[in-house]
Amino acid sequence: MKLYIKSILVCAIVIFTSACEEFDPKKGIENPNLLLENVIGSPGSTASWIVGQEREMAIVYNRLLELTELGSDNYENVQTFFNQQFDDLTITFQDQNVDNLAFRIADLRTSANVGLQFVQPEDPDGTDAQRAQLLFYSGWAKLLGGELFVRFPDTELPDSDPATPKTPTENVNAAIADFQAAEALDATNAGFKLALARAYHFLGDQTNAVLKANEALALDDEYTRSVEFDGVNPNGPDNVFANALFDRGNFDDLQPLPRLDFLDPKYFVDGDLESPVFIQKAEEAYLILAEASLADNNLAAAQGHLTNLLTLVNSRDMNTFDDSVEGRDGDRPATAAVMVRASDSDPYRAGLVIDRLLVGPDGEIIDVTVPRISGTSIVAADITGLTDELDALEMVYLMRQEIFIAEGRRFVDLGIKIPLSENEQLLNANVTDSDILAVIPSYVPTDMDAFTFDTGTNQVTITHNMNAVLVANRADAAVIPFF
Repeated sequence: MKLYIKSILVCAIVIFTSACEEFDPKKGIENPNLLLENVIGSPGSTASWIVGQEREMAIVYNRLLELTELGSDNYENVQTFFNQQFDDLTITFQDQNVDNLAFRIADLRTSANVGLQFVQPEDPDGTDAQRAQLLFYSGWAKLLGGELFVRFPDTELPDSDPATPKTPTENVNAAIADFQAAEALDATNAGFKLALARAYHFLGDQTNAVLKANEALALDDEYTRSVEFDGVNPNGPDNVFANALFDRGNFDDLQPLPRLDFLDPKYFVDGDLESPVFIQKAEEAYLILAEASLADNNLAAAQGHLTNLLTLVNSRDMNTFDDSVEGRDGDRPATAAVMVRASDSDPYRAGLVIDRLLVGPDGEIIDVTVPRISGTSIVAADITGLTDELDALEMVYLMRQEIFIAEGRRFVDLGIKIPLSENEQLLNANVTDSDILAVIPSYVPTDMDAFTFDTGTNQVTITHNMNAVLVANRADAAVIPFF
């Protein structure tokens, strides 16, 4: 995989082209603005490198959110300039967006490795905590490669010896090694524990996932980590997904599944301020614990974890803003009078669709209020009323869908895998025919976000209750890891 190693410093962006050659920090690279020798060994260089890593992370999520959210049942691509194929799960290795996402994830990993190998060790001000952060970025890139792709290279080597793509399990195990090394350097960071819990959950390692989830909550039961975007700098990094969700125009229209309408838009743009994307939050630990309890046939324990989760979700901040630019294309539900059911065999629920254009007594548009970090349609009575473990498991995955909406997580929960790109195939002789084919479980329909709306009765019926579908197929290795 040909990569470009990028370091983004506080006041400058310096791009070093490796062209698949081993990176040598001692080689002189002529640059009219900054020489590499001025970076390696300079006091504070690691802190600057980490700023660059945060920028790399934002660029990754700018690419990731578009594809993964379109490829889930969270949103329908009604009319946008975004990828027109992922919404109906036409995922091909020739898609340029696939190549771009793979490139950015590999770029994040490479930049972290350069920081670990060359920048932090020679920084007189470098600290163990900073090294731990670089390990986190490296691990996060490997985690994303494992979660999202059929196989994914874990290193950059010369063209004569290209990297053999690794399986999802191999990539996630490599991520675990990085997270463990970070944890050893900074044992008080709840984010490292939570990253381990997520990785172990993906692998179906219930014992270690539960251990790390509990450790994360013990350190910080309100923990969050977000990726920030820059609405001022013309070079970004931008969150174009936020623009599609909030600042809709004539050809900029992503619509949420009606049962998720009350969570939309997850992001908004206020002048130069762009909403952050939360990539870690303590809610995940409770979800892991609840799933583990159900795997152990302990409904009461699962209810306790879900109750604690609900308390946390209800304590999270809300965004209140003018959403008058919001639209609902065609015959789509747009008022609070609408009732929604998850399928034709599920009951109708109120409160899932919110009013977008309520007008006050003086003709003013009334602001909408939407969860900023996490939200859910589940209330305490839903949890206490559970009597069946499979119903509880469906609730867990509904809450995962709601809590992680617009964060790129639903795609993974559905068991879908992105292929390696045509560019990778052409450059890497180790790419096999199966590596360039997307994996879409047979029980995942291509019209996941379909629904019918009876405008006469204000009733919506979702065509596929995908959480029920996941539970019904829980024995499949692609989904619900603890079962």
